[in-house]
Amino acid sequence: MTLDSPTKHTLLCSKCDLPLGDQLVKALDGAFHPNCFTCWDCQTPVASCYLPHPTEPGKPLCERDYFKRLELVCAECDEPLRGTYIIALDKKYHPNHFTCSDCSTVFGPDDSYYEHDGHVYCHFHYSTRFAVSCAGCDMAILKQYVEIERGDAVDHWHPECYMIQKFWSVKIAHPTLKEGDQCPPKYIPQTPFELLKIQKDTEEKVVSIWSVLSAFEESSAVCISEMLLHVSNGAYIESICLSERFLVHVEALFAGIDKICVIYKEHQQSEFKYSREAKMLCKKIINFFSLLSRTGDMEMKKLGITQELLSLVTGLAHYLKNLIRVTLNAALRLETLLGKSVAVSHLLARLMEIPGKERHSRDSQRLIQAKNTDYCQECKNIIEDQCVRYGDQRWHIACFQCKKCERSLTTTSGSVMNGQLYCTTCVHASPCTFDYVSRLAQYSYLLRIALSRLCSLLQITDSQLSNVDYSTKLNSAKAAASHILKDMPPNMLNASIELQQMMEERGHMETIYPTEIKDAKTVSSSTTRLDRKMSRSFKMANKRSTILGNTTLPTRTDSLHRRSVGLDDLPQMAAVAVNATTTNSRKAPPENIHIATGLSGKPRIYLSELSALQYMIIRYVAVVQIESYVRSSFTSAELLNMVETKKSSIWGKFFTPFKVKKNVQPKAKEIGTFGVPLDVLTDRTGVESNLALGPSPVRLAAFIDDAITAMRQKDMSVEGIFRKNGNIRRLRELTEALDKNPNEVDLTQENAVQVAALLKKFLRDLPDPLMTHRLHGLFMCADRIPDPDQRKRALHLACCMLPMTNRVTMEVLFLFFRWVATYSHITDEVGSRMDIPNLARVIAPSILTAHHKDPLKDESFTAIRVVETILESCNEFCLVPEDLEVFLKDPSLSGMDMSPREFLKKVEQTVKHKGYSIPRSPDAQRPPPSSIYTPQQYLPYSNHHPPSDCIPQPLKSTPQLMQPPRRTDSFSNAYKP
Repeated sequence: MTLDSPTKHTLLCSKCDLPLGDQLVKALDGAFHPNCFTCWDCQTPVASCYLPHPTEPGKPLCERDYFKRLELVCAECDEPLRGTYIIALDKKYHPNHFTCSDCSTVFGPDDSYYEHDGHVYCHFHYSTRFAVSCAGCDMAILKQYVEIERGDAVDHWHPECYMIQKFWSVKIAHPTLKEGDQCPPKYIPQTPFELLKIQKDTEEKVVSIWSVLSAFEESSAVCISEMLLHVSNGAYIESICLSERFLVHVEALFAGIDKICVIYKEHQQSEFKYSREAKMLCKKIINFFSLLSRTGDMEMKKLGITQELLSLVTGLAHYLKNLIRVTLNAALRLETLLGKSVAVSHLLARLMEIPGKERHSRDSQRLIQAKNTDYCQECKNIIEDQCVRYGDQRWHIACFQCKKCERSLTTTSGSVMNGQLYCTTCVHASPCTFDYVSRLAQYSYLLRIALSRLCSLLQITDSQLSNVDYSTKLNSAKAAASHILKDMPPNMLNASIELQQMMEERGHMETIYPTEIKDAKTVSSSTTRLDRKMSRSFKMANKRSTILGNTTLPTRTDSLHRRSVGLDDLPQMAAVAVNATTTNSRKAPPENIHIATGLSGKPRIYLSELSALQYMIIRYVAVVQIESYVRSSFTSAELLNMVETKKSSIWGKFFTPFKVKKNVQPKAKEIGTFGVPLDVLTDRTGVESNLALGPSPVRLAAFIDDAITAMRQKDMSVEGIFRKNGNIRRLRELTEALDKNPNEVDLTQENAVQVAALLKKFLRDLPDPLMTHRLHGLFMCADRIPDPDQRKRALHLACCMLPMTNRVTMEVLFLFFRWVATYSHITDEVGSRMDIPNLARVIAPSILTAHHKDPLKDESFTAIRVVETILESCNEFCLVPEDLEVFLKDPSLSGMDMSPREFLKKVEQTVKHKGYSIPRSPDAQRPPPSSIYTPQQYLPYSNHHPPSDCIPQPLKSTPQLMQPPRRTDSFSNAYKP
């Protein structure tokens, strides 16, 4: 570009076509007036400095518009980006202009920033102003999170916080407090440094809790499961080695509890309650040793051993999990009361010592011989509480006194002479140093003595135990099973194979979930950029959940999908062994283990997996199939009416005034929780739950899901659970609170009896009972079928005729009731006494009742028998009847434009066409007697007024004395024929 004087030839301006004067600008292959040579975009003169248009030749641009055309302008100052710049939120910034919208914090190229509504924020301001708080730890959620929708409320959790709540029902920032506890006010950080430190400390604590406790639980569960496997196969030496390893886990947990108790005393806090769980856990271990001690009895039936194993494994898993939960809650409670971290780290440190102690477990066991005494040197009674130790000698605290003057001694003021205690005043001797032994340390010592005596009784030497190497990571159950398969008793083969298959299913899942405590390390994940556009979702636990975020989860959170063995899996695994040995016929699947197969070996179909159309097909096929069993009591039209949804006709819609008025039923309640129809409540508050038997999640009313989840975390061995009514006043308060705002009620804070009473009240208050008024007569009729196989078949078909919501809810509840029944008789003294017959007796009046009660027809005992039968076979009743599966594949039954009667006719034709044989019941069922008393010829007594628990019997051609439902000793007026 040049600026020249006029020449002889007249030049014209390239822009305005006017003659050029004395001054001109030569540029871009043309000549311009100085005022005409301007920026093409902003019209600013650029004679002194210009840049050519990047795409349109001959058009000058100023520097700012040139960079703007290249999209190289700072979004903050609108100045060109000549050097290094930062790209964020689809905008570009100078390095020193990329700052927080609320403060002067400058973000470097490696710093984290957060976006909200198009603005950039620093960590401090985003955390305090916009971030969602975790429902578990109350810290801001800045990375991935679990979102749980529960009706109108939505909870957000860190993945680790959610898993801690799911596994142990403990919230990090909100542990269960005692009445009267006063927590210090929550500290609000004032500076970014304070906030970052609090968040980092909380994150490390949460990740450490999840990592260590989940690894401890899995390692313990693997020990218990392999103990079960080896005992069921007769490999008792391996069982003792695994018992020794399991004791190391128990001792570590006991040591952690003792440390927390010491901290409680140091801060002058009342000691938390843990004695019952610890004592029951020890009793279960002693019972396991007792079972091993009876292995020499060749006449003992294997079936008895297997059933006893089921109780032992259930008890061990239950009380160990309860003890973990109680301990964790106590540690978090103390830290909440004091406002600082003082307990959790000590608990985790004790559990992290397990790998080192396992390597020396054999040496530690050798130090405790079978001849070691477990009684007090003074009173000669067994010591089952805290005591004082000197060498191998121990004394009760009350017995720790001078033999001569009877003055109480301290651990530094006594002396031992000839096995007797003396104070230094009475005997001039140097004082001895005594050790204080806590209650749990004494429990550990007693367990070690019991194990040594067991080895002595079975004549198992240290060399035999040393040859079994369990010092490294536990082998898989497959390897353990193959090692002892050659010695397996023939009648235990099926149980071991099926148990081994279940273990394989978990062991072969690709996961980073550690088996040993040493694999669990404290992980603190660094913050990264947040990108809310990236997301991935999956089903979680028993609710709709979504994980959001694009960052990699911390090390432990892949276990959200974990399929390894846990304490909750052990009762079901033991149940497999029981099922495999109690019958050689087709077995029902164990709870939550989806391995159901038919006689042909093909996988069975779960009712919970069916779509709405498929379930409708099964309902109508069930109507056709059940007709032959109950034809003497119900016509085909009546059976069809049981599954058919009544719809208003055209005549009824347009000519309502001419209809005959009938008793109009009041409109069903639609708001609240209690007294609301089950389908309405499920539609309004339903959550996705995996509490059903099948692999697919089911839609379940939120209250039922909450109640069952809460009770599964509690001690179900409380005597009379579901029979006792709990606190009536509290029951009324909870009912009102759940009707008003169910999201504000935390059932985990209530005791097991109270939640059970609340669930029973919910079922009792349903306008239409769980098993429906319509099908009540059908269930009663099916129970009167004399042949047990046909009776069971008819009940299965009747269950298939229930509405989908009712059937799914019944499946979940009955599976839960079966689980509750496993705690009926843990020991001779401990247990709820609520086995399946007793549970059926207290539950049946709430779920199976007639619409209009006839005072002359008492069918309550028949209802109890129906519920008991379904409870005993509920695993099988969760499956589609095997001969009905073929109808699901028939395309002719998929037409949606058929009326119910046309559909039923189509099903009947399909049955005849395919040649299915419908079983016939030659013994037609008759109505029950008109009197509530059984005819005299069928009574086992001579009086004319039988007791209230006598069961009315139907009249039959061949007299047959029916037995009343079984009762246990928890009912004093039990009838025993």
